[in-house]
Formats: sequence, structure tokens, C-alpha cells
Amino acid sequence: MISRSSEYAIRALTFLAMEGDGRHHLARDMAERLGIPAPFLGKVLQPLVTSGLLHSQRGRSGGFKLAKAAKDVRLVDIVNTQETLHPADTCLLGQSECRDEGACPLHAYWTNTARAFHARLRETNLQELIEFRATHPGCAYPDQALDRVARARGAAQESSAVPA
Repeated sequence: MISRSSEYAIRALTFLAMEGDGRHHLARDMAERLGIPAPFLGKVLQPLVTSGLLHSQRGRSGGFKLAKAAKDVRLVDIVNTQETLHPADTCLLGQSECRDEGACPLHAYWTNTARAFHARLRETNLQELIEFRATHPGCAYPDQALDRVARARGAAQESSAVPA
């Protein structure tokens, strides 16, 4: 539904919002923590700076930090820095025109689903993502890389345990 760039941008901004310390964070540190290739994350972050969602600073205390409060950053604002969302009436099956008169077999379903998805992006902000994580202890978002590392360590410890 959204590009990998948009996914990474949302994860990075969620991370910065969760840190909430007002410090600048290096892209390479965020990339390592989030399990995102560092060069790719660097490219993803630049349009966020240009759009005013992120502040960047060069030098010794440099890096990136949110330029707005988490409650003021909607997911659609983030996605729009990375890609142009297709309108809800774009055909899922690739027809050049997909309207009620000449609909594809999935037209009604896709139109409703895409409209609901676009609305969710417009209505959801970073603060809501943070609150979701706080109320769902099993949620590893956005630290998926750390979650994979912890699971791998747990599995390695289990397999190395000597039966009694």
C-alpha cells in the first residue's frame, strides 16, 4: 500500500518521537536500531527535512530530530514526502479506467478499502503510534531489528541449554 521509503520514514520519525529527548540522532544509529540500511535511511530522511518535519544539524552534535510535536505529524504528511499516493479510484487490476460504469471485479472493494486507508493516513499521527506501543507490551514497533535480535538470542540460548 505504501512504499518501503514511506515505511522507513514513518518508523524513523516514530523512533525520534519515542525518544522525545530533543537531541539530534545520527542516521546511522537510527538505521542500526531500526534495522534499516543506513544509506537508504539517509536518503529517506532528506525530504523530511525539506518538508519541515525534521530538523537536521551537521557537526559534532549533529543528526536529526523532529521539527514538530508528535501529535502534529500525520502519517499522510510523512508519506507525501516519499511518494504520491494513488487516488482511491486507481484500478487494483491495472485497467486504464476503472469507474462504476466500467468497473473491474474488485472495483467496489478496492475503492472502499483505498478510501479508508487514505483516511487513516490523514487521521493518524505519530503520538497515536507511540500510545499504541505503550498500551501493547508485545509491540516491538518501530524497533523491529532489536526484536529480531532478541528472538535470535532467545532461540540460541534455548538450543544451547543442556537437558538435565
